[in-house]
Amino acid sequence: MTMDKLYPSLPFAPGETPLSWAARLAALHTGGSLRPFLNDMDVPFMRLAGGHPDAIRRLCDLACQDHKVVEHNTIRSLDGRRFELRGEVFSKDFMTGRATRFCPACLAEDEDGASRPHARRRGRLEWLLAPVRVCPRHQQPLMERLHDAQDDLSRELQMLVPETGSALQALAEPLPERSPSPLQDYVLGRLEGVKGPGWLDDQGIEQAVRATEMLGAVLTFGSRTKAAELEQMDWDAAGQAGWRYVTSGEDGVRTALEQLLERARMTADGPLRRLSAYGMLYSWLGSSKLSKDPGPIRDVLREHILDNLDVQAGQLLLGTAVVNPPRSSLASLAASEGVHSATLKNALLAKGMITEAEAELPGSHVLVDYETGKAVSEEVKRAVAVTLLPQMLNASRNMVAALLDGGILTLLHDGGLSNAKIRRAVDREQVNALLTRLERIAMPVSKAPGTMVRLTKSAAITQKNMHLVLAALFDGQFRRVMRLETTPGIGGLLVDPKEIKALTSLSRPGMTASCAFMMLGIGEAAGKRLLAEKTGEAVLETVSVPGEAEPWVTPEAMACFRSKFVTFKSLLIEAKCKQTQLKWILAAHEVKPAFDAKTLGAILYRRADLPKALEL
Repeated sequence: MTMDKLYPSLPFAPGETPLSWAARLAALHTGGSLRPFLNDMDVPFMRLAGGHPDAIRRLCDLACQDHKVVEHNTIRSLDGRRFELRGEVFSKDFMTGRATRFCPACLAEDEDGASRPHARRRGRLEWLLAPVRVCPRHQQPLMERLHDAQDDLSRELQMLVPETGSALQALAEPLPERSPSPLQDYVLGRLEGVKGPGWLDDQGIEQAVRATEMLGAVLTFGSRTKAAELEQMDWDAAGQAGWRYVTSGEDGVRTALEQLLERARMTADGPLRRLSAYGMLYSWLGSSKLSKDPGPIRDVLREHILDNLDVQAGQLLLGTAVVNPPRSSLASLAASEGVHSATLKNALLAKGMITEAEAELPGSHVLVDYETGKAVSEEVKRAVAVTLLPQMLNASRNMVAALLDGGILTLLHDGGLSNAKIRRAVDREQVNALLTRLERIAMPVSKAPGTMVRLTKSAAITQKNMHLVLAALFDGQFRRVMRLETTPGIGGLLVDPKEIKALTSLSRPGMTASCAFMMLGIGEAAGKRLLAEKTGEAVLETVSVPGEAEPWVTPEAMACFRSKFVTFKSLLIEAKCKQTQLKWILAAHEVKPAFDAKTLGAILYRRADLPKALEL
């Protein structure tokens, strides 16, 4: 040995690590251990262990070795937490950590009876990788030795595996025969530049391995098994189990998840829980301590859960808040929407959205389409029982009946709600619109003028039917209409008895067309164009009334129009959003008015064209 070059030479062996080669050089030239040798050669141990080029090239120069060959087998430390090998970046968890793996049969072959066996025994690069658990050459599980932190870095075989010769053979003999898993073959092939399944190749090597093993672990050992309970050969079996699914990409992963879900359904007594279905896979992907990107399997599992399990809006699912879940349990939906669970269940049953059998189950067991369920919830919330209208409108029951009979308010008979134990109800938006209309047509006063009486008393004083009085009121036939500032609703309206006495008592079916236009929020000119069928279709049907020049609109025609069309102003109220936001949503979904707005003189939309994003 000289200080300039090492002699005799000891070539770097294919498949070994730089530290293994350095340890063999030490055994050959000094008969001693690695660190003292490197100190003598002025090669910093930590630089060499970290794969830094300066240390690699210094040692190669001393041993007359091409540094490119050695660097090809070098795991470089990037920042102490991430490492790189042949373009693949991974964390320290991708390596064996404190454990040094070895194949005793390989080491015995390396020695081959040499007088200095430690100069010939090579630590293989593949033994440093956590997914490599079986010797590809001898088809046996690798053995492990654990030592202190100093030995972890050097992984010096003469210290960790002092056995030689027959003692090594004795270690190898009892090991069972075992073929490498396809996942292990994939890892070694990928490091050699071999292409594998596309879904795996498109993610980091550590992501690919971890996803395969975690999926396979739940499939093999069940959802109750924890990751810490598995041995190395258990993980090897998990890799084999997961491999058959991940090779088919996302479709294969979904197939595996469906199997796990079906398995959980067969054993569940109550509502399915994610942890009971997906076990350690869900724990890993949903952990708040997850510091590394797990790759696309998280999105696949998240979508699968959204499609199959109960998820509430606003809930955090695998690191991301859920805005509009595709499905939700009836109980969760009722809670989030502020609707009684039994009422919502009856409404969904009446609309045919759940079966009779599902209606018998607890709400937590029944999954429904979230958007559909939310729409029904909104409809239920807007449904105001007729029995509550006297209080809301500050009107008598006789007045409420007149409003309904005259078509000024329409019952929610359509859509199945009449069978959902909401038997007589009106839409809250209609009630609000009616109260707003009263504020517009009636002048506010602090006290009633001497010639005016409350509307509630006018019919009794004049002996006129309340149906006739209310129809005339909303038809705009009274010149003088006032309302007491301190009395809300219809109860505060003041009218002139002389005008009421002048009313004719002919029976009229609903209201005049001009009154209907006002109730619908459509201008007079635009309304007449609708009646003239200039739009190409009969939008608002009318009837002729003897003695009346103006056509009349029946309650049924009003209800039909409201179910099919909506004005822009009414849509603002229903959608509960600002004008700019509503315009943006309609434009984004390419929703056009039902008729040319310039020609008609009003903006009218078909309800069937409205997007779900409006959440009506």
